[in-house]
Amino acid sequence: MRSDEIYKRGSEIIPKAAQTGLRSETHYPEPFIPETAYGCKIKDVNGKLYTDYHLAFGPIILGHNYPEVNEAVKEQVDRGVLFGAGMCELEVEVAEKLVSLIPSAEMVNFVNSGTEATYHAIRLSRAYTGREKIVKFEGCYHGWHDYVAFNVNTPSDKLGKLYPHSKGILKAAFDTTIALPFNDSDAFKELMAEKHDEIAGVILEPIPHSVGAIIPKKEFLKTLRKETKTYGSLLIFDEIITAFRHNIHGVQEEFGVIPDLTTIGKAMGNGYPIAALCGKKEFMSMIHNGVLVSGTYSGHPAGLAATKKTIEILEREKVIPYISRLGEEYKKALRDLIEDLNITARVVGYKSIFALQFAQGEVVDYSDIAGIDKGKFRKFTAEMRRRGIFFTPNPMKRCHVSLAHTEKELNEYLDAASEILPSLK
Repeated sequence: MRSDEIYKRGSEIIPKAAQTGLRSETHYPEPFIPETAYGCKIKDVNGKLYTDYHLAFGPIILGHNYPEVNEAVKEQVDRGVLFGAGMCELEVEVAEKLVSLIPSAEMVNFVNSGTEATYHAIRLSRAYTGREKIVKFEGCYHGWHDYVAFNVNTPSDKLGKLYPHSKGILKAAFDTTIALPFNDSDAFKELMAEKHDEIAGVILEPIPHSVGAIIPKKEFLKTLRKETKTYGSLLIFDEIITAFRHNIHGVQEEFGVIPDLTTIGKAMGNGYPIAALCGKKEFMSMIHNGVLVSGTYSGHPAGLAATKKTIEILEREKVIPYISRLGEEYKKALRDLIEDLNITARVVGYKSIFALQFAQGEVVDYSDIAGIDKGKFRKFTAEMRRRGIFFTPNPMKRCHVSLAHTEKELNEYLDAASEILPSLK
Protein backbone atom coordinates (compact mmCIF):
# COMPACT_ATOMS: atom_id res chain seq x y z
CA MET A 1 0.00 0.00 0.00
CA ARG A 2 1.11 3.56 -0.61
CA SER A 3 1.03 4.33 3.14
CA ASP A 4 3.53 1.53 3.83
CA GLU A 5 5.89 2.81 1.17
CA ILE A 6 5.81 6.41 2.49
CA TYR A 7 6.17 5.22 6.07
CA LYS A 8 9.22 3.16 5.14
CA ARG A 9 10.86 6.13 3.43
CA GLY A 10 10.03 8.43 6.34
CA SER A 11 11.32 6.02 8.99
CA GLU A 12 14.77 6.14 7.45
CA ILE A 13 15.16 9.92 7.70
CA ILE A 14 12.61 11.11 10.32
CA PRO A 15 12.86 9.74 13.90
CA LYS A 16 9.95 7.32 14.43
CA ALA A 17 8.38 8.78 11.26
CA ALA A 18 6.88 11.68 13.21
CA GLN A 19 7.77 15.34 13.76
CA THR A 20 6.52 15.18 17.34
CA GLY A 21 6.60 12.12 19.56
CA LEU A 22 2.86 11.96 20.14
CA ARG A 23 2.24 11.71 16.39
CA SER A 24 4.25 8.49 16.22
CA GLU A 25 1.52 6.81 18.29
CA THR A 26 -1.07 7.60 15.63
CA HIS A 27 0.65 5.14 13.29
CA TYR A 28 -0.88 2.33 15.39
CA PRO A 29 -2.18 -0.21 14.32
CA GLU A 30 -0.72 0.58 10.90
CA PRO A 31 0.98 3.57 9.25
CA PHE A 32 -1.35 6.55 9.10
CA ILE A 33 -0.41 8.91 6.27
CA PRO A 34 -3.05 11.67 5.92
CA GLU A 35 -3.52 13.38 2.58
CA THR A 36 -6.54 15.71 2.84
CA ALA A 37 -8.98 16.91 5.49
CA TYR A 38 -12.29 18.77 5.17
CA GLY A 39 -14.93 19.39 7.81
CA CYS A 40 -14.89 16.50 10.26
CA LYS A 41 -13.37 14.10 7.71
CA ILE A 42 -9.77 13.14 7.07
CA LYS A 43 -8.58 10.98 4.15
CA ASP A 44 -5.37 8.97 3.99
CA VAL A 45 -3.11 8.36 0.98
CA ASN A 46 -4.81 5.00 0.38
CA GLY A 47 -8.11 6.81 -0.20
CA LYS A 48 -9.79 5.71 3.04
CA LEU A 49 -12.05 8.32 4.65
CA TYR A 50 -12.37 8.69 8.43
CA THR A 51 -14.47 10.78 10.78
CA ASP A 52 -11.88 12.70 12.77
CA TYR A 53 -12.16 13.03 16.55
CA HIS A 54 -8.46 13.65 17.01
CA LEU A 55 -8.65 17.06 15.32
CA ALA A 56 -4.88 17.54 15.59
CA PHE A 57 -5.01 17.32 19.41
CA GLY A 58 -7.84 19.86 19.49
CA PRO A 59 -7.08 23.02 17.47
CA ILE A 60 -9.65 22.22 14.77
CA ILE A 61 -12.79 23.70 16.33
CA LEU A 62 -14.69 24.82 13.21
CA GLY A 63 -13.72 21.83 11.08
CA HIS A 64 -10.77 21.18 8.79
CA ASN A 65 -10.12 23.62 5.96
CA TYR A 66 -12.82 26.07 7.05
CA PRO A 67 -13.33 28.26 3.96
CA GLU A 68 -13.69 31.65 5.69
CA VAL A 69 -10.56 31.13 7.76
CA ASN A 70 -8.56 29.95 4.75
CA GLU A 71 -9.74 32.96 2.75
CA ALA A 72 -8.68 35.36 5.51
CA VAL A 73 -5.23 33.76 5.54
CA LYS A 74 -4.94 33.95 1.73
CA GLU A 75 -5.85 37.64 1.79
CA GLN A 76 -3.16 38.28 4.38
CA VAL A 77 -0.57 36.25 2.46
CA ASP A 78 -1.22 38.45 -0.57
CA ARG A 79 -0.40 41.49 1.60
CA GLY A 80 2.67 39.93 3.22
CA VAL A 81 3.78 36.56 4.61
CA LEU A 82 6.26 37.78 7.21
CA PHE A 83 7.43 41.29 8.07
CA GLY A 84 9.75 40.60 11.01
CA ALA A 85 10.04 44.31 11.84
CA GLY A 86 8.03 46.77 13.86
CA MET A 87 4.39 45.87 14.53
CA CYS A 88 1.59 45.41 12.01
CA GLU A 89 -1.95 46.59 12.72
CA LEU A 90 -3.25 43.00 12.70
CA GLU A 91 -1.18 42.28 15.83
CA VAL A 92 -2.87 45.18 17.58
CA GLU A 93 -6.36 44.17 16.47
CA VAL A 94 -6.02 40.57 17.65
CA ALA A 95 -4.34 41.59 20.91
CA GLU A 96 -7.15 44.09 21.59
CA LYS A 97 -9.71 41.35 20.99
CA LEU A 98 -7.95 38.95 23.37
CA VAL A 99 -7.73 41.63 26.08
CA SER A 100 -11.48 42.18 25.72
CA LEU A 101 -12.18 38.43 26.06
CA ILE A 102 -9.75 36.87 28.56
CA PRO A 103 -10.33 38.16 32.13
CA SER A 104 -6.65 37.99 33.13
CA ALA A 105 -5.39 39.65 29.94
CA GLU A 106 -4.23 43.26 30.08
CA MET A 107 -1.29 42.75 27.72
CA VAL A 108 -0.53 40.06 25.10
CA ASN A 109 2.64 38.60 23.60
CA PHE A 110 2.20 36.27 20.60
CA VAL A 111 4.28 33.13 20.09
CA ASN A 112 3.92 30.06 17.89
CA SER A 113 3.22 27.17 20.26
CA GLY A 114 1.91 26.36 23.70
CA THR A 115 5.35 25.21 24.79
CA GLU A 116 6.83 28.61 23.99
CA ALA A 117 4.03 30.34 25.89
CA THR A 118 4.48 28.26 29.06
CA TYR A 119 8.27 28.62 28.87
CA HIS A 120 8.00 32.41 28.79
CA ALA A 121 5.35 32.42 31.53
CA ILE A 122 7.71 30.52 33.82
CA ARG A 123 10.68 32.75 32.97
CA LEU A 124 8.53 35.81 33.62
CA SER A 125 7.42 34.47 37.02
CA ARG A 126 11.05 33.96 38.00
CA ALA A 127 12.05 37.41 36.84
CA TYR A 128 9.19 39.08 38.71
CA THR A 129 9.62 37.22 42.00
CA GLY A 130 13.37 36.68 42.05
CA ARG A 131 12.67 33.06 42.99
CA GLU A 132 13.41 29.86 41.05
CA LYS A 133 11.09 26.98 41.96
CA ILE A 134 8.01 26.08 39.96
CA VAL A 135 5.05 24.01 41.14
CA LYS A 136 3.19 21.83 38.64
CA PHE A 137 0.62 19.06 39.09
CA GLU A 138 0.42 15.35 38.25
CA GLY A 139 -1.28 14.84 34.89
CA CYS A 140 -0.82 18.40 33.61
CA TYR A 141 1.10 18.87 30.36
CA HIS A 142 2.77 22.18 29.55
CA GLY A 143 5.10 21.33 26.67
CA TRP A 144 8.53 19.85 26.20
CA HIS A 145 10.92 22.23 27.98
CA ASP A 146 12.96 21.02 30.93
CA TYR A 147 11.04 22.71 33.73
CA VAL A 148 7.68 21.13 32.93
CA ALA A 149 8.59 17.78 31.31
CA PHE A 150 7.76 15.93 34.51
CA ASN A 151 4.84 13.93 35.90
CA VAL A 152 2.43 14.03 33.00
CA ASN A 153 1.84 10.31 32.39
CA THR A 154 3.62 8.99 35.47
CA PRO A 155 3.74 5.18 35.90
CA SER A 156 1.77 3.99 38.93
CA ASP A 157 4.89 2.90 40.81
CA LYS A 158 6.47 6.36 40.40
CA LEU A 159 3.60 8.40 41.79
CA GLY A 160 4.65 10.82 44.48
CA LYS A 161 8.12 11.22 43.01
CA LEU A 162 9.48 13.64 40.42
CA TYR A 163 9.28 11.67 37.17
CA PRO A 164 11.03 12.98 34.02
CA HIS A 165 9.57 12.23 30.60
CA SER A 166 12.83 12.62 28.73
CA LYS A 167 16.50 11.97 29.00
CA GLY A 168 18.79 14.99 28.85
CA ILE A 169 16.86 17.17 31.31
CA LEU A 170 19.06 19.53 33.30
CA LYS A 171 19.80 18.64 36.91
CA ALA A 172 18.72 22.19 37.75
CA ALA A 173 15.23 21.33 36.48
CA PHE A 174 15.01 18.46 38.98
CA ASP A 175 16.08 20.83 41.73
CA THR A 176 13.63 23.59 40.86
CA THR A 177 10.46 21.72 39.81
CA ILE A 178 7.93 20.40 42.34
CA ALA A 179 5.07 18.10 41.30
CA LEU A 180 1.97 17.78 43.49
CA PRO A 181 -1.29 15.83 43.17
CA PHE A 182 -4.07 17.74 41.40
CA ASN A 183 -7.09 18.72 43.52
CA ASP A 184 -5.15 18.31 46.79
CA SER A 185 -5.56 21.65 48.55
CA ASP A 186 -3.94 20.45 51.77
CA ALA A 187 -0.76 19.29 50.03
CA PHE A 188 -0.47 22.65 48.29
CA LYS A 189 -1.02 24.63 51.50
CA GLU A 190 1.59 22.57 53.31
CA LEU A 191 4.12 23.15 50.54
CA MET A 192 3.52 26.90 50.47
CA ALA A 193 3.78 27.16 54.25
CA GLU A 194 7.16 25.47 54.11
CA LYS A 195 8.70 26.79 50.86
CA HIS A 196 6.73 29.89 49.87
CA ASP A 197 9.82 32.09 49.69
CA GLU A 198 11.27 29.75 47.01
CA ILE A 199 8.18 29.45 44.76
CA ALA A 200 8.22 31.72 41.69
CA GLY A 201 5.16 30.34 39.96
CA VAL A 202 2.42 27.74 40.08
CA ILE A 203 1.31 26.37 36.69
CA LEU A 204 -1.60 24.08 35.86
CA GLU A 205 -4.15 23.13 33.25
CA PRO A 206 -7.34 24.23 35.03
CA ILE A 207 -8.82 21.06 33.49
CA PRO A 208 -6.02 18.51 32.88
CA HIS A 209 -7.12 17.35 29.43
CA SER A 210 -3.75 15.81 28.64
CA VAL A 211 -4.94 12.77 30.62
CA GLY A 212 -8.53 12.81 29.37
CA ALA A 213 -10.10 15.11 31.92
CA ILE A 214 -9.81 15.81 35.63
CA ILE A 215 -12.47 18.26 36.77
CA PRO A 216 -11.06 20.71 39.32
CA LYS A 217 -12.65 21.18 42.71
CA LYS A 218 -13.61 24.83 43.16
CA GLU A 219 -11.99 24.80 46.57
CA PHE A 220 -8.71 23.65 44.99
CA LEU A 221 -8.56 26.47 42.42
CA LYS A 222 -9.52 29.04 45.04
CA THR A 223 -6.82 27.71 47.36
CA LEU A 224 -4.22 28.11 44.63
CA ARG A 225 -5.33 31.69 44.06
CA LYS A 226 -5.40 32.59 47.76
CA GLU A 227 -2.04 31.01 48.61
CA THR A 228 -0.18 32.46 45.62
CA LYS A 229 -1.52 35.93 46.40
CA THR A 230 -0.61 35.59 50.06
CA TYR A 231 2.97 34.57 49.36
CA GLY A 232 3.65 36.57 46.19
CA SER A 233 3.98 33.70 43.71
CA LEU A 234 2.45 33.98 40.23
CA LEU A 235 -0.50 31.76 39.32
CA ILE A 236 -0.33 30.58 35.70
CA PHE A 237 -3.30 28.98 33.95
CA ASP A 238 -2.35 26.92 30.91
CA GLU A 239 -5.54 27.33 28.85
CA ILE A 240 -3.98 26.19 25.59
CA ILE A 241 -6.70 23.51 25.31
CA THR A 242 -9.59 25.02 27.28
CA ALA A 243 -9.74 28.65 26.09
CA PHE A 244 -11.94 29.14 23.00
CA ARG A 245 -12.95 25.46 23.02
CA HIS A 246 -14.87 25.44 26.31
CA ASN A 247 -15.37 29.14 26.83
CA ILE A 248 -14.41 32.12 24.69
CA HIS A 249 -13.29 33.84 27.89
CA GLY A 250 -11.38 30.79 29.12
CA VAL A 251 -12.58 28.49 31.89
CA GLN A 252 -11.09 30.97 34.35
CA GLU A 253 -14.30 32.95 33.90
CA GLU A 254 -16.69 30.10 34.61
CA PHE A 255 -14.62 28.82 37.54
CA GLY A 256 -14.36 32.34 38.94
CA VAL A 257 -10.60 32.20 39.51
CA ILE A 258 -8.47 34.74 37.67
CA PRO A 259 -4.75 33.89 37.33
CA ASP A 260 -1.85 36.30 36.95
CA LEU A 261 -0.76 34.87 33.60
CA THR A 262 -2.60 32.77 31.01
CA THR A 263 -1.31 30.80 28.04
CA ILE A 264 -3.69 30.32 25.10
CA GLY A 265 -3.52 28.74 21.65
CA LYS A 266 -4.90 25.71 19.77
CA ALA A 267 -8.59 26.37 18.99
CA MET A 268 -8.23 30.12 18.57
CA GLY A 269 -6.53 29.63 15.20
CA ASN A 270 -8.48 26.60 13.89
CA GLY A 271 -5.26 24.79 13.00
CA TYR A 272 -2.91 27.61 12.08
CA PRO A 273 0.17 27.97 14.30
CA ILE A 274 -0.60 30.60 16.94
CA ALA A 275 -0.31 30.91 20.71
CA ALA A 276 0.03 33.71 23.21
CA LEU A 277 1.05 34.62 26.71
CA CYS A 278 -1.25 37.17 28.29
CA GLY A 279 -1.67 38.58 31.75
CA LYS A 280 -1.69 41.54 34.07
CA LYS A 281 0.26 44.60 32.94
CA GLU A 282 2.26 44.55 36.19
CA PHE A 283 3.95 41.34 35.03
CA MET A 284 3.73 41.53 31.24
CA SER A 285 5.41 44.96 31.08
CA MET A 286 8.67 43.24 32.06
CA ILE A 287 8.79 41.57 28.62
CA HIS A 288 11.42 43.28 26.44
CA ASN A 289 12.24 45.32 29.54
CA GLY A 290 14.69 42.93 31.14
CA VAL A 291 12.89 39.68 30.26
CA LEU A 292 13.82 38.17 26.89
CA VAL A 293 11.00 36.94 24.67
CA SER A 294 12.01 36.42 21.06
CA GLY A 295 11.01 34.52 17.92
CA THR A 296 11.34 35.16 14.21
CA TYR A 297 7.84 33.85 13.53
CA SER A 298 6.10 35.21 16.64
CA GLY A 299 3.00 37.18 15.70
CA HIS A 300 3.03 35.60 12.26
CA PRO A 301 0.47 37.38 10.04
CA ALA A 302 -1.05 34.12 8.75
CA GLY A 303 -1.73 32.83 12.27
CA LEU A 304 -3.09 36.21 13.36
CA ALA A 305 -5.42 36.40 10.35
CA ALA A 306 -6.69 32.90 11.14
CA THR A 307 -7.22 33.85 14.79
CA LYS A 308 -9.10 37.04 14.01
CA LYS A 309 -11.46 35.23 11.64
CA THR A 310 -11.88 32.15 13.88
CA ILE A 311 -12.89 34.27 16.88
CA GLU A 312 -15.32 36.21 14.70
CA ILE A 313 -16.96 32.93 13.63
CA LEU A 314 -17.00 31.53 17.17
CA GLU A 315 -18.98 34.57 18.30
CA ARG A 316 -21.22 34.86 15.24
CA GLU A 317 -22.21 31.20 14.91
CA LYS A 318 -22.43 30.42 18.65
CA VAL A 319 -19.99 27.58 18.03
CA ILE A 320 -19.04 26.86 21.64
CA PRO A 321 -22.63 26.27 22.90
CA TYR A 322 -23.23 23.95 19.92
CA ILE A 323 -20.12 21.79 20.32
CA SER A 324 -20.57 21.75 24.11
CA ARG A 325 -24.11 20.37 23.78
CA LEU A 326 -22.99 17.83 21.20
CA GLY A 327 -20.07 16.74 23.39
CA GLU A 328 -22.45 16.17 26.30
CA GLU A 329 -24.63 14.02 24.02
CA TYR A 330 -21.61 11.87 23.14
CA LYS A 331 -20.73 11.39 26.81
CA LYS A 332 -24.29 10.51 27.86
CA ALA A 333 -24.79 8.10 24.96
CA LEU A 334 -21.45 6.38 25.65
CA ARG A 335 -22.24 6.06 29.37
CA ASP A 336 -25.62 4.53 28.54
CA LEU A 337 -23.95 2.11 26.12
CA ILE A 338 -21.30 0.83 28.54
CA GLU A 339 -23.97 0.47 31.25
CA ASP A 340 -26.24 -1.53 28.91
CA LEU A 341 -23.33 -3.76 27.89
CA ASN A 342 -22.07 -4.07 31.47
CA ILE A 343 -18.56 -3.01 30.41
CA THR A 344 -15.91 -2.06 32.96
CA ALA A 345 -15.29 1.43 31.62
CA ARG A 346 -16.06 5.07 32.29
CA VAL A 347 -16.51 8.22 30.26
CA VAL A 348 -14.72 11.41 31.32
CA GLY A 349 -14.60 14.83 29.74
CA TYR A 350 -15.89 18.38 29.74
CA LYS A 351 -18.19 19.98 27.19
CA SER A 352 -16.84 19.21 23.67
CA ILE A 353 -14.11 16.84 24.91
CA PHE A 354 -14.69 13.22 25.90
CA ALA A 355 -12.63 10.12 26.59
CA LEU A 356 -13.47 6.46 27.13
CA GLN A 357 -11.27 4.85 29.80
CA PHE A 358 -11.26 1.17 30.68
CA ALA A 359 -11.35 1.67 34.44
CA GLN A 360 -13.83 2.21 37.27
CA GLY A 361 -14.46 4.93 39.82
CA GLU A 362 -14.48 8.71 39.93
CA VAL A 363 -11.47 10.65 38.65
CA VAL A 364 -10.25 13.06 41.33
CA ASP A 365 -6.55 13.17 40.51
CA TYR A 366 -4.01 11.50 38.25
CA SER A 367 -3.66 8.43 40.50
CA ASP A 368 -7.21 7.48 39.40
CA ILE A 369 -6.01 7.41 35.77
CA ALA A 370 -2.55 5.84 36.06
CA GLY A 371 -3.88 2.27 36.18
CA ILE A 372 -6.34 2.31 33.27
CA ASP A 373 -6.30 -0.67 30.90
CA LYS A 374 -4.19 0.63 28.03
CA GLY A 375 -4.24 -2.62 26.06
CA LYS A 376 -8.04 -2.66 25.81
CA PHE A 377 -8.09 0.94 24.70
CA ARG A 378 -5.60 0.30 21.92
CA LYS A 379 -7.72 -2.62 20.70
CA PHE A 380 -10.79 -0.39 20.80
CA THR A 381 -8.96 2.30 18.84
CA ALA A 382 -7.79 -0.16 16.19
CA GLU A 383 -11.28 -1.57 15.65
CA MET A 384 -12.87 1.88 15.50
CA ARG A 385 -10.29 2.94 12.93
CA ARG A 386 -11.10 -0.08 10.78
CA ARG A 387 -14.68 1.21 10.79
CA GLY A 388 -13.59 4.68 9.66
CA ILE A 389 -13.46 6.47 13.02
CA PHE A 390 -10.16 8.14 13.84
CA PHE A 391 -8.67 9.19 17.18
CA THR A 392 -5.32 8.69 18.86
CA PRO A 393 -4.62 5.25 20.35
CA ASN A 394 -3.03 6.94 23.37
CA PRO A 395 -5.38 5.94 26.24
CA MET A 396 -4.42 9.07 28.20
CA LYS A 397 -5.66 11.43 25.51
CA ARG A 398 -9.09 12.55 24.40
CA CYS A 399 -11.61 12.96 21.60
CA HIS A 400 -12.93 16.33 20.40
CA VAL A 401 -15.95 17.44 18.42
CA SER A 402 -16.07 20.42 16.07
CA LEU A 403 -18.71 22.58 14.43
CA ALA A 404 -18.58 20.14 11.49
CA HIS A 405 -19.72 17.16 13.61
CA THR A 406 -23.44 16.37 13.72
CA GLU A 407 -25.88 13.82 15.15
CA LYS A 408 -25.10 11.66 12.10
CA GLU A 409 -21.48 11.24 13.23
CA LEU A 410 -22.64 10.59 16.79
CA ASN A 411 -24.89 7.73 15.65
CA GLU A 412 -22.11 6.26 13.50
CA TYR A 413 -19.71 6.41 16.45
CA LEU A 414 -22.20 4.65 18.73
CA ASP A 415 -23.03 1.96 16.15
CA ALA A 416 -19.34 1.16 15.73
CA ALA A 417 -18.68 1.20 19.49
CA SER A 418 -21.64 -1.10 20.17
CA GLU A 419 -20.15 -3.67 17.75
CA ILE A 420 -16.69 -3.54 19.34
CA LEU A 421 -17.20 -3.15 23.09
CA PRO A 422 -18.80 -6.55 23.78
CA SER A 423 -15.59 -8.26 22.67
CA LEU A 424 -13.63 -6.24 25.26
CA LYS A 425 -15.64 -7.32 28.31
